[in-house]
Amino acid sequence: MGAGADHPSRKEGSRIGARPPGVDAPGGSGEGPVARRGIRTGVLSAVALVGLAAIAVAVLYTSLNPPQEMAPPTGPATEASRPETAPPDAEGPAIAGTVTIAPELRARLTEEATLFIIARKGPGPPFAVKRIARPSFPLPYRMGPRDMMMAGTPFEGEVSVSARLSRAGAAGPAQPGDLEGEHPDRVAVGARGADIVISRAR
Repeated sequence: MGAGADHPSRKEGSRIGARPPGVDAPGGSGEGPVARRGIRTGVLSAVALVGLAAIAVAVLYTSLNPPQEMAPPTGPATEASRPETAPPDAEGPAIAGTVTIAPELRARLTEEATLFIIARKGPGPPFAVKRIARPSFPLPYRMGPRDMMMAGTPFEGEVSVSARLSRAGAAGPAQPGDLEGEHPDRVAVGARGADIVISRAR
């Protein structure tokens, strides 16, 4: 062979070492489009992971440290605006006692019976009436201004107190079959122990 001719192995080596256009050599300063897209995707993935981690930390913190409810303010203004439950005696004077029924009359009780406790100052309409449906004996009672027949009338003075057990539950005059009883003496409004024994039948 002549000295100026290229050796076949050199040509093949040059072809093998050649790279397609647009592809940089390893270690080169430029990056191909595929490499750049891979870097952007990696950065976005890292940012998304950081955001998800921050959300998870916030949710965990909230679950472990629930918000504290603000305690209601206290002080004279709050105490003044708070409604108070008045004791029974604060509603005004009352007559109180217990209604019982004689043992021999218990068999005549019916489920539809209604008890009327009646206070009278004298002849004529009752001064006050308390109605109790389906009573169970012995029955404590309390009669006050709310039970007055005439609103606005002072609940005061002395009264006679009686009880009527209506089998039909009807107000008005006693009917045949009703059971009755009364306190033996007149009592003053505000009295306690005005007990009544239902001891007779109409």
